[in-house]
Amino acid sequence: MEDYMKMFMEETNWYNEIVLPKKLHSMLPHFLRSWLRTTLCAFLLYPLAAFFCVNFWKRYASSSKEKMPSKREMVWQALGAYQSIPFSTLFSTGFEWMAENGWTQCYPRISDVGWPSYVIYTIIYLFIVEFGVYWAHRLMHDIKPIYKYIHAPHHRYSKENIISPFTGWSGHPLDGALQETPYGIILMFVPVHFTTFLGLFLVEAVWGVIIHDRSDPKAWPIMGSNYHTFHHTSGRYNYGNYTIFMDWFFGTLRHPKLNANHVKPS
Repeated sequence: MEDYMKMFMEETNWYNEIVLPKKLHSMLPHFLRSWLRTTLCAFLLYPLAAFFCVNFWKRYASSSKEKMPSKREMVWQALGAYQSIPFSTLFSTGFEWMAENGWTQCYPRISDVGWPSYVIYTIIYLFIVEFGVYWAHRLMHDIKPIYKYIHAPHHRYSKENIISPFTGWSGHPLDGALQETPYGIILMFVPVHFTTFLGLFLVEAVWGVIIHDRSDPKAWPIMGSNYHTFHHTSGRYNYGNYTIFMDWFFGTLRHPKLNANHVKPS
């Protein structure tokens, strides 16, 4: 069992060695190495994803009446995101630590379960994550102290013309971390391939940028940025992560075009 658990640490060590200088790698304990690696990668990934979306958005906006935020506004959003990133990566590093120490149902090789089980477990995991992120996000709105002190800073971007891809990670340091929590909790109950989990977490981070780009995708049942923009301008509804299913099931789905005249609640 101990040798089996070492496989997780060997994988994260390999990632750490790629990102961190050798001297720094040898100076720090494993957890801090992993946290620093994840944080540095996030510092690089965030602007790359946001700039990509902005350039896509410029082409989209040039043929529409969309108005982009000023460069100054997007810089402030980026600064807010960079304050939050180290706390979010602390949570994700904690999930890695849980797997390395046998607290989860993670397995290191797909051959440990076989491809059919790998696919089934991954689908189950994603479905439960969708449920968990929906409720984590919704409760951050419904529980007033949490909304006021943690989630409200992200919702200061409540007007359509100040929402941008840089908005995605901008907010209170605990905001993104709390919404990430279902990813780690569910690992304790559902078998998930460790590398796949790390990849899904990376996709989630990029999705947080894309969902704020204010484009108008036609990819049902994806919870596209048009739905999420309406979430910001209305102050409620459309709490989902990747899809509209949870909002549809729990009665909080609102189509942005059908509800274009919705008045934001006081």
